[in-house]
Amino acid sequence: MKRETPDDASPAARRGGWLSRRGLLAAPALALAGLPTASAAPVELKLFLLAGQSNMAGADSVLPGSDGLAQIESDRATLFTGTPLSGAASADFKPWGSVRGHKAAKPPYGDRPVIGPEVGFERRLYEAGLRNLALIKVWANYPRTETVWPWGEGGALHTRWMNFADERIAELEAAGYVPKVAGFVWHQGIDDAIHGRFAAEYLSHVKQMVADLRRRFRAEQAPFVLARSVNSPIARSITGHGPNDPMAVVRRLQEAAAKEIPLCGWVDVDDLPNVVQHHFSADSQLIIGRRFGDLYLKLAASGSGASR
Repeated sequence: MKRETPDDASPAARRGGWLSRRGLLAAPALALAGLPTASAAPVELKLFLLAGQSNMAGADSVLPGSDGLAQIESDRATLFTGTPLSGAASADFKPWGSVRGHKAAKPPYGDRPVIGPEVGFERRLYEAGLRNLALIKVWANYPRTETVWPWGEGGALHTRWMNFADERIAELEAAGYVPKVAGFVWHQGIDDAIHGRFAAEYLSHVKQMVADLRRRFRAEQAPFVLARSVNSPIARSITGHGPNDPMAVVRRLQEAAAKEIPLCGWVDVDDLPNVVQHHFSADSQLIIGRRFGDLYLKLAASGSGASR
């Protein structure tokens, strides 16, 4: 896959290594046992980049038991990798393998796996006839002390995200695959409401991020689907409950993003019950993922945005 990289990127960053020029992440041991080698003929993969904060991670979306997801055909056929970004290389890093749940460290749950929207998403696409799917998922939160939106180009989380994506893509290519970015899935915004100042800038930040991602991965027609964030009680307790306070502003600007960004749409999650403040159960995550999938298919087929 051809990708544009900044002119001042270090050789390690251009290779997509975990150790960026800022030294943000240490290099993990690469475990590729779960990545099958492509057949003799090149296999083109439809690659999706998923990113966001705790509801993308699957926080509190705990699967029953300790064996992970009860897989169906689409789960076994889809390639998946993921990692948290808010620190050094994590024990929660999941190398390439099938979709079966992953760790998202939280003391009450120990090693019990969780899921985010990736499961319902790939299942819906598979039902629609899409094959050769691969998903790269990252998640992180950021503190109120940030002065630059960290998900944007040049921000700390963006840098880690792109390094991780580049390295995982290089692994696919080394195994004989031809990955092409087909879409983006985004579940993030509560941090911006908690931060306060970033709330009013949410639309401009996301518009620029989408443009940068599409340019970087040469995926100008790749749909971008996002969730309108939960009306978080945590954010509202910190920065206000009113209709013009940050949480309400972020939610309105998420809807606006779907109207102003080409090939973009938003999904509603307000009807789903929350667990532990503003998180979701595993069952609700399956529904959210399917909604992302429905919206993606609609945008990909119609070439239009501003959908729900």
